[in-house]
Amino acid sequence: MTIHLALASALFGAMLFFAAVVAPSVFSFLEGEAAGRFLRGIFPRYYIAGLGVAAFGVPVSVWEGGFLAAGVFAAVAAGFALSRFVLVDRINAARDADLAGEAGAKSRFTWLHRLSVLINLAQMIALLALIGRGLALL
Repeated sequence: MTIHLALASALFGAMLFFAAVVAPSVFSFLEGEAAGRFLRGIFPRYYIAGLGVAAFGVPVSVWEGGFLAAGVFAAVAAGFALSRFVLVDRINAARDADLAGEAGAKSRFTWLHRLSVLINLAQMIALLALIGRGLALL
């Protein structure tokens, strides 16, 4: 297996574990305010870690001659950057405004949260397609 496929597989696995196990479990193990603090602390780190792995995948893919893979990694990295540097703060602000009773804040939070979930899902699909293509070519 090539290095870029190993990176894509590791990143996909980490993203799947986070989405399927970590995030849903938070509210099972922590009370409301503690769960919120945990999520506000973990999501920025999740996005930075994903950004780092995806960004590292770009030159590795180019070095291995996988220019399509480099493009996929660049798109995945862009999704992590968008989520971390644009959406996180807006999601948190909308949630705070909703808790303060501001009109329209709940729908803004819901829309932004769904957008972040859709970006994450698109990233996972792109990585899975890259992995499938790479395994078919082996």
